[in-house]
Amino acid sequence: MVGPTERVEFVCGSRSRQEVLLSLASEPRERQAVVASTTASESAVYDAISRLSDRGFCYERDDGYWALTGTGRAVADLLGRVGTVESVVDGTRPYFDEHDLGVLPDADRQELHRLAGCEVVESPETDPFRAARRVRTAIADADHVSILAPVYDDRFADALLEGDPDSARLVIDPEILELTPEDDANADEPPPFTELVDIRVAEVQFAMTVTESGVFLSLPTLDGTYDPQTELVRESDAAADWGATLFARIWERATPVEALVED
Repeated sequence: MVGPTERVEFVCGSRSRQEVLLSLASEPRERQAVVASTTASESAVYDAISRLSDRGFCYERDDGYWALTGTGRAVADLLGRVGTVESVVDGTRPYFDEHDLGVLPDADRQELHRLAGCEVVESPETDPFRAARRVRTAIADADHVSILAPVYDDRFADALLEGDPDSARLVIDPEILELTPEDDANADEPPPFTELVDIRVAEVQFAMTVTESGVFLSLPTLDGTYDPQTELVRESDAAADWGATLFARIWERATPVEALVED
Protein backbone atom coordinates (compact mmCIF):
# COMPACT_ATOMS: atom_id res chain seq x y z
CA MET A 1 0.00 0.00 0.00
CA VAL A 2 1.32 3.43 -0.99
CA GLY A 3 1.68 5.90 1.89
CA PRO A 4 -0.18 9.24 1.82
CA THR A 5 2.86 11.22 0.62
CA GLU A 6 4.92 8.53 -1.09
CA ARG A 7 4.10 9.67 -4.63
CA VAL A 8 4.94 13.29 -3.88
CA GLU A 9 8.12 12.26 -2.08
CA PHE A 10 9.15 10.13 -5.06
CA VAL A 11 8.81 13.05 -7.47
CA CYS A 12 10.41 15.56 -5.11
CA GLY A 13 13.30 13.20 -4.45
CA SER A 14 14.82 14.17 -7.79
CA ARG A 15 15.01 17.61 -9.38
CA SER A 16 14.96 16.06 -12.84
CA ARG A 17 11.76 14.13 -12.02
CA GLN A 18 10.14 17.35 -10.78
CA GLU A 19 11.14 19.22 -13.91
CA VAL A 20 9.96 16.46 -16.22
CA LEU A 21 6.61 16.14 -14.46
CA LEU A 22 5.98 19.89 -14.55
CA SER A 23 7.12 20.06 -18.17
CA LEU A 24 4.58 17.42 -19.17
CA ALA A 25 1.94 19.19 -17.08
CA SER A 26 2.14 22.16 -19.43
CA GLU A 27 1.60 20.00 -22.53
CA PRO A 28 2.44 16.56 -23.94
CA ARG A 29 5.92 16.54 -25.50
CA GLU A 30 8.24 14.37 -27.49
CA ARG A 31 11.20 13.08 -25.52
CA GLN A 32 13.67 15.58 -27.02
CA ALA A 33 11.24 18.44 -26.36
CA VAL A 34 11.15 17.41 -22.71
CA VAL A 35 14.95 17.53 -22.62
CA ALA A 36 14.93 21.02 -24.13
CA SER A 37 12.37 22.27 -21.61
CA THR A 38 14.38 21.36 -18.51
CA THR A 39 17.76 22.19 -17.00
CA ALA A 40 18.64 18.51 -16.55
CA SER A 41 20.99 16.57 -18.78
CA GLU A 42 19.63 14.34 -21.52
CA SER A 43 20.52 11.19 -19.61
CA ALA A 44 18.87 12.53 -16.44
CA VAL A 45 15.68 13.36 -18.34
CA TYR A 46 15.58 9.93 -19.97
CA ASP A 47 16.03 8.30 -16.58
CA ALA A 48 13.32 10.51 -15.06
CA ILE A 49 10.85 9.69 -17.81
CA SER A 50 11.54 5.98 -17.40
CA ARG A 51 11.11 6.07 -13.63
CA LEU A 52 8.00 8.26 -13.79
CA SER A 53 6.49 5.93 -16.38
CA ASP A 54 7.26 2.85 -14.29
CA ARG A 55 5.49 4.44 -11.31
CA GLY A 56 2.40 5.42 -13.31
CA PHE A 57 2.96 9.19 -13.58
CA CYS A 58 3.31 9.43 -17.34
CA TYR A 59 2.98 7.30 -20.48
CA GLU A 60 4.00 7.38 -24.14
CA ARG A 61 1.14 7.99 -26.53
CA ASP A 62 0.76 6.30 -29.90
CA ASP A 63 2.10 9.43 -31.61
CA GLY A 64 5.34 9.26 -29.61
CA TYR A 65 4.50 12.14 -27.30
CA TRP A 66 4.80 11.72 -23.56
CA ALA A 67 1.84 12.81 -21.41
CA LEU A 68 0.73 12.67 -17.80
CA THR A 69 -1.61 10.06 -16.39
CA GLY A 70 -4.30 11.06 -13.91
CA THR A 71 -1.88 10.32 -11.09
CA GLY A 72 0.80 12.47 -12.68
CA ARG A 73 -1.66 15.33 -13.20
CA ALA A 74 -2.82 15.22 -9.58
CA VAL A 75 0.74 15.34 -8.25
CA ALA A 76 1.74 18.08 -10.69
CA ASP A 77 -1.24 20.19 -9.59
CA LEU A 78 -0.29 19.68 -5.96
CA LEU A 79 3.32 20.68 -6.59
CA GLY A 80 2.14 23.75 -8.46
CA ARG A 81 -0.05 24.73 -5.55
CA VAL A 82 2.77 24.19 -3.06
CA GLY A 83 5.00 26.40 -5.15
CA THR A 84 2.37 29.14 -5.18
CA VAL A 85 1.90 28.96 -1.40
CA GLU A 86 5.66 29.23 -0.98
CA SER A 87 5.63 32.35 -3.14
CA VAL A 88 2.87 33.84 -0.96
CA VAL A 89 4.82 33.17 2.24
CA ASP A 90 8.23 34.13 0.89
CA GLY A 91 6.93 37.21 -0.88
CA THR A 92 5.46 38.66 2.30
CA ARG A 93 8.11 37.75 4.87
CA PRO A 94 8.32 38.32 7.73
CA TYR A 95 4.51 38.71 7.90
CA PHE A 96 3.67 35.02 8.23
CA ASP A 97 6.58 34.51 10.62
CA GLU A 98 4.91 36.93 13.01
CA HIS A 99 1.18 36.32 12.48
CA ASP A 100 -1.16 33.41 13.22
CA LEU A 101 -2.58 31.76 10.12
CA GLY A 102 -4.29 29.12 12.24
CA VAL A 103 -7.25 31.40 12.95
CA LEU A 104 -8.51 30.89 9.41
CA PRO A 105 -10.92 28.01 8.74
CA ASP A 106 -9.07 24.92 7.56
CA ALA A 107 -10.73 24.83 4.15
CA ASP A 108 -9.82 28.45 3.39
CA ARG A 109 -6.29 28.12 4.73
CA GLN A 110 -5.75 25.28 2.27
CA GLU A 111 -6.65 27.67 -0.55
CA LEU A 112 -4.01 30.23 0.43
CA HIS A 113 -2.46 29.97 -3.02
CA ARG A 114 -5.32 32.12 -4.29
CA LEU A 115 -3.66 35.09 -2.61
CA ALA A 116 -0.60 34.77 -4.83
CA GLY A 117 0.81 38.20 -5.55
CA CYS A 118 -0.43 39.72 -2.30
CA GLU A 119 1.34 42.62 -0.62
CA VAL A 120 1.76 43.68 3.00
CA VAL A 121 0.71 47.25 3.71
CA GLU A 122 2.49 48.46 6.84
CA SER A 123 1.91 51.54 8.98
CA PRO A 124 5.22 53.14 9.93
CA GLU A 125 5.54 55.57 12.81
CA THR A 126 5.45 58.46 10.35
CA ASP A 127 2.10 57.24 8.93
CA PRO A 128 0.43 55.10 11.64
CA PHE A 129 -2.90 54.85 9.79
CA ARG A 130 -1.61 53.85 6.35
CA ALA A 131 -3.01 50.30 6.49
CA ALA A 132 -6.33 51.44 7.94
CA ARG A 133 -6.62 54.14 5.29
CA ARG A 134 -6.14 51.57 2.53
CA VAL A 135 -9.02 49.51 3.93
CA ARG A 136 -11.21 52.57 4.56
CA THR A 137 -10.84 53.65 0.93
CA ALA A 138 -11.71 50.17 -0.31
CA ILE A 139 -14.87 50.10 1.83
CA ALA A 140 -16.01 53.54 0.71
CA ASP A 141 -15.39 52.79 -2.99
CA ALA A 142 -16.88 49.29 -3.10
CA ASP A 143 -20.21 48.46 -4.73
CA HIS A 144 -20.50 45.47 -2.42
CA VAL A 145 -18.53 44.88 0.75
CA SER A 146 -18.37 42.18 3.43
CA ILE A 147 -16.50 42.82 6.66
CA LEU A 148 -15.31 40.74 9.60
CA ALA A 149 -14.63 43.02 12.57
CA PRO A 150 -13.04 41.76 15.79
CA VAL A 151 -12.94 45.34 17.10
CA TYR A 152 -14.92 48.51 16.48
CA ASP A 153 -13.26 51.21 14.37
CA ASP A 154 -14.87 54.61 13.76
CA ARG A 155 -12.96 55.03 10.49
CA PHE A 156 -14.44 51.89 8.98
CA ALA A 157 -17.91 52.78 10.29
CA ASP A 158 -17.71 56.16 8.57
CA ALA A 159 -16.53 54.50 5.37
CA LEU A 160 -19.63 52.30 5.34
CA LEU A 161 -21.79 55.44 5.31
CA GLU A 162 -19.75 56.96 2.48
CA GLY A 163 -20.51 53.93 0.36
CA ASP A 164 -23.83 52.13 0.00
CA PRO A 165 -24.71 50.62 3.40
CA ASP A 166 -27.49 48.57 1.80
CA SER A 167 -24.87 46.58 -0.09
CA ALA A 168 -22.77 45.87 3.01
CA ARG A 169 -22.67 42.87 5.34
CA LEU A 170 -20.88 42.97 8.64
CA VAL A 171 -19.94 40.27 11.16
CA ILE A 172 -18.84 41.67 14.51
CA ASP A 173 -17.33 40.02 17.55
CA PRO A 174 -19.66 39.72 20.58
CA GLU A 175 -17.31 41.92 22.60
CA ILE A 176 -18.27 44.90 20.45
CA LEU A 177 -21.82 44.61 21.76
CA GLU A 178 -20.49 44.72 25.31
CA LEU A 179 -18.61 48.01 24.96
CA THR A 180 -19.36 50.48 27.76
CA PRO A 181 -18.99 54.27 27.76
CA GLU A 182 -15.72 53.77 29.65
CA ASP A 183 -14.40 51.73 26.71
CA ASP A 184 -15.73 54.05 24.02
CA ALA A 185 -17.04 57.57 24.43
CA ASN A 186 -19.80 56.79 21.93
CA ALA A 187 -20.61 53.32 23.25
CA ASP A 188 -23.93 54.47 24.75
CA GLU A 189 -25.06 55.35 21.24
CA PRO A 190 -25.51 52.76 18.49
CA PRO A 191 -23.07 53.09 15.59
CA PRO A 192 -24.59 55.29 12.86
CA PHE A 193 -24.87 52.44 10.34
CA THR A 194 -26.65 49.89 12.53
CA GLU A 195 -30.05 50.60 11.01
CA LEU A 196 -28.69 50.33 7.48
CA VAL A 197 -26.13 47.51 7.44
CA ASP A 198 -26.98 43.82 7.68
CA ILE A 199 -25.14 42.75 10.84
CA ARG A 200 -24.50 39.37 12.40
CA VAL A 201 -22.50 38.36 15.45
CA ALA A 202 -19.86 35.63 15.79
CA GLU A 203 -16.51 35.16 17.48
CA VAL A 204 -14.02 36.76 15.11
CA GLN A 205 -10.28 36.32 15.58
CA PHE A 206 -9.14 38.25 12.52
CA ALA A 207 -10.25 41.23 10.47
CA MET A 208 -11.16 40.98 6.81
CA THR A 209 -12.74 43.20 4.20
CA VAL A 210 -13.92 41.69 0.92
CA THR A 211 -14.92 43.77 -2.07
CA GLU A 212 -15.66 42.87 -5.66
CA SER A 213 -12.04 43.64 -6.50
CA GLY A 214 -10.13 41.84 -3.75
CA VAL A 215 -9.51 41.05 -0.10
CA PHE A 216 -7.91 42.92 2.81
CA LEU A 217 -6.84 40.61 5.62
CA SER A 218 -5.48 41.40 9.08
CA LEU A 219 -4.33 38.36 11.04
CA PRO A 220 -3.53 38.49 14.77
CA THR A 221 0.05 38.28 15.94
CA LEU A 222 1.30 34.97 17.34
CA ASP A 223 0.17 35.91 20.86
CA GLY A 224 -3.38 36.54 19.62
CA THR A 225 -3.18 40.34 19.66
CA TYR A 226 -5.19 42.25 17.05
CA ASP A 227 -2.80 44.00 14.66
CA PRO A 228 -4.21 47.19 13.08
CA GLN A 229 -0.79 48.25 11.80
CA THR A 230 -0.45 45.76 8.94
CA GLU A 231 -2.79 44.55 6.25
CA LEU A 232 -2.39 41.70 3.77
CA VAL A 233 -3.85 42.92 0.49
CA ARG A 234 -4.57 41.14 -2.77
CA GLU A 235 -6.75 42.71 -5.44
CA SER A 236 -7.71 40.04 -7.96
CA ASP A 237 -10.74 37.99 -8.93
CA ALA A 238 -9.23 34.87 -7.34
CA ALA A 239 -8.59 36.68 -4.05
CA ALA A 240 -12.07 38.23 -4.06
CA ASP A 241 -13.61 34.78 -4.57
CA TRP A 242 -11.45 33.35 -1.78
CA GLY A 243 -12.51 36.10 0.60
CA ALA A 244 -16.17 35.80 -0.35
CA THR A 245 -16.13 32.05 0.32
CA LEU A 246 -14.44 32.55 3.69
CA PHE A 247 -16.88 35.30 4.66
CA ALA A 248 -19.89 33.21 3.63
CA ARG A 249 -18.68 30.35 5.83
CA ILE A 250 -18.63 32.61 8.89
CA TRP A 251 -21.78 34.52 7.93
CA GLU A 252 -23.82 31.33 7.77
CA ARG A 253 -23.01 30.38 11.38
CA ALA A 254 -23.28 33.91 12.76
CA THR A 255 -26.31 35.14 14.72
CA PRO A 256 -28.38 38.11 13.48
CA VAL A 257 -27.69 41.04 15.79
CA GLU A 258 -31.41 41.60 16.36
CA ALA A 259 -31.56 38.31 18.25
CA LEU A 260 -28.94 39.52 20.72
CA VAL A 261 -29.84 43.16 21.27
CA GLU A 262 -32.92 44.22 23.17
CA ASP A 263 -35.14 46.88 21.67
